[in-house]
Amino acid sequence: MTWKMNLEGSSAVVTGASSGIGEAIALELASRGARLTLTARREDRLDELGGRITSTGGEAPLLVAADLRKAEDITRIFEESRARWGGLDILINNAGLGRKASFHDGATEDWREMLEVNVLALTVACREALGCFDGEKGGHIVNVSSMAGHRIPPRGGFYAATKFAVRAITECLRQELRALGSPSRVSEISPGFVTTEFHEVFYRGDAEQVAAGRPDYRVLDPRDVAASVIHILEAPDHVAIHDVLIRSNEQES
Repeated sequence: MTWKMNLEGSSAVVTGASSGIGEAIALELASRGARLTLTARREDRLDELGGRITSTGGEAPLLVAADLRKAEDITRIFEESRARWGGLDILINNAGLGRKASFHDGATEDWREMLEVNVLALTVACREALGCFDGEKGGHIVNVSSMAGHRIPPRGGFYAATKFAVRAITECLRQELRALGSPSRVSEISPGFVTTEFHEVFYRGDAEQVAAGRPDYRVLDPRDVAASVIHILEAPDHVAIHDVLIRSNEQES
């Protein structure tokens, strides 16, 4: 018996697929023959990614431009995915963002944005995905979280609070699925510093703050995180890889 499950022909939704970790996961899934529904706000970036996938021999993905702060957009993603592929096997909840918004003087809108994208949208997507999974064989949800869900980093306390929430949601959902006797699995991966657009978004493009916030050592590449996600997904049905912490060997915490 081979340990790795075959992902060829599986149907997967990847949120936040237009760049960084989501893009890397989409490319890895496509290379293994998965049928993809890719979603993000930036339609031009989705189109570019879809072209890269088809140019390398992958099946043309379904591209859905959506704003995850709108529940109706999330519902539409899964409706269109089911209409295109006939079912769903995998959800990669990758979309998320951080804002420099402290507790003592942060902007309410920044707090709301992080809560709506990092917590509420992720939860709604989990619910919608479970409704699309096959009742007998189930499916697999992978929530892309952060090391900030395991300790409180400086300057990012509210962001950390949302990622602690993701950690709780993931575990609560695991317990609910077990209580229901569902074969579906839910996993979480918590990366440390990764070469993505995170700092540009966090500091709203302030070049000085972005430069000061970047570590002076080699951090993770999005492909490093994608490789771990594939490892989670390829685990046999009886194996639940629930929480993976991944960071640069030089990162202290």
